[in-house]
Amino acid sequence: MKRILLAPLALLAALLVATASGAATTTVQITANGFVPKATTINVGDTVTWHNADTSAHQVVANNGSFASPVLKPDETWSHTFTSAAKLGYRDSQATSHTGSVTVKGPTPDVSLSSNRSKITYGSGQEATLSGTVNSGTAGEQVTLTSLAFGQTAAQAGSTTKTTTTNGAFEFSVSPSIQTVYQVKWKSATSAPVTVNVAPRVGFGRIGRLYRAKVTSELTYRGHFVWVQRHTAFGWRNMKQVVLRSGSQAVFGLKLRHGRNLLRLFLPSAQAGAGYVAGTSSMLAIRR
Repeated sequence: MKRILLAPLALLAALLVATASGAATTTVQITANGFVPKATTINVGDTVTWHNADTSAHQVVANNGSFASPVLKPDETWSHTFTSAAKLGYRDSQATSHTGSVTVKGPTPDVSLSSNRSKITYGSGQEATLSGTVNSGTAGEQVTLTSLAFGQTAAQAGSTTKTTTTNGAFEFSVSPSIQTVYQVKWKSATSAPVTVNVAPRVGFGRIGRLYRAKVTSELTYRGHFVWVQRHTAFGWRNMKQVVLRSGSQAVFGLKLRHGRNLLRLFLPSAQAGAGYVAGTSSMLAIRR
């Protein structure tokens, strides 16, 4: 009596597990006249099992090459689990006039994008990491990153492609030389734009009793100015305005107070030029 009850209990447990997981299996019969049913609709994560109900061999092959069964002898089966929304046509390689389709329903494609940096410094070797996920949560999905630099038209935008890894994640490293807007495209979805700003590189050095300023980007800075700033108990305070000359640089003198002076150069955003944001130099500690 106990043995008789075991099989129904095991079957019930299996059904409960399948129900809990939300996945389902649909069976398509392969007959001498074709696939039955010819069109199948399932959800993402569901499985389709093809059963050869004919007396001849058959093979199920996707039109786009995304899946293919081995050659199935009479009464053999083959299963495939569908992990992303799509409509896929397939055929029987042994009877090419026999065709079928699987429509996989799922959430509307969506893709996210964010950056670990909002600003990098021109020519510094700094990189921003752009990362995100696709809402299918699957690896092997192709995502395309587009980049539109300041002053470019859409036709001049660059692009690069990668495939997702575990949980549908992806990552790109970028090092723009001017303000650049990035977006990721996946299937029919496009992420919100992410902007990485670029600050000109501001050099600050000492030559004996004189000081040197140099600003570098894709622009020239003759006639622009930087502020020499000194750190105080109240923060950075402007000391002197220095106008840049030929070569986007200037040599100048400073009158410093006795003791330790912590200095830097500050390039205001209005002086940084189109496509660039404000920049600062490294600090100089001078004792007088």
